[in-house]
Amino acid sequence: MGVSIVDPVEWQEMFAGLDTLLRYAAGERLKEGLPVVVRTAPRHTATAYDPEWRWLIGHQFFFALLQGVIVGLNCYLEAAPAGGGEADGELAADADGGVRVAAAFMRSSAAAIKFTADFGPVDYDARIRPAMSPPSVREGFSGLQTRDHAHLISLFARLRASAAAHGDGPASEAFEEFVEATVTAYEAHKFICSRFGGDVLPSLRMAAASRGRSTQAGITALRQLMRARLFALTPDDSPARAVVPTSYLGEATAGRGKRPSCVTPTTTQSEVK
Repeated sequence: MGVSIVDPVEWQEMFAGLDTLLRYAAGERLKEGLPVVVRTAPRHTATAYDPEWRWLIGHQFFFALLQGVIVGLNCYLEAAPAGGGEADGELAADADGGVRVAAAFMRSSAAAIKFTADFGPVDYDARIRPAMSPPSVREGFSGLQTRDHAHLISLFARLRASAAAHGDGPASEAFEEFVEATVTAYEAHKFICSRFGGDVLPSLRMAAASRGRSTQAGITALRQLMRARLFALTPDDSPARAVVPTSYLGEATAGRGKRPSCVTPTTTQSEVK
């Protein structure tokens, strides 16, 4: 318990989104991804700790970081030409910077979800999973039900259309960086799912939906969800689609200045897993 499964790079990336947003709001051009200065992550194992508190605070932090992703994507979409085509000059720089902010926050969220689950599987089984089941919460409770997550996914279709219109335009490389960061976030969720028995057991949401009859492992459902989300995000035969691992998409896809007003996150009210 503490920081034992988060490596030094992830420890830095957990805070990189906030730093990137401040740089962007100050007018700094983010032509390249923020370099991570690797410092030793604190290592601490306490004899007395509270997994429920880590799970709660960690998820609150995670959803705050999702707001940062939404801010960056809103900035990207606001700077993109409404009728398609490529932005140029100031708008191009804003589009590029906005999507890099989103990518930095997505990487931060990946590190945060690992930090959130930095306790033993025994504690998860005995204390966390029961707390996410009736009567503590409604049956089938899941972080996928939050309005933050729903709004983020609704942006993916708009991003796909915008990326297709831009082609190899100024923000193309930054968009690929965002897709890579999204893959990293899903990988972190896979890691936690497996850590807490999801490679064998169904998720609480799946178990509730099937009334206890589901035998599909949670991580299998997560892979299917990842595939659908990444298809929704990346245009066919685009450079962004090419950065997604083939194993995620299936064999069929192999080979294939002044800050804008968007620097205000969508007001949502998140639930905690």
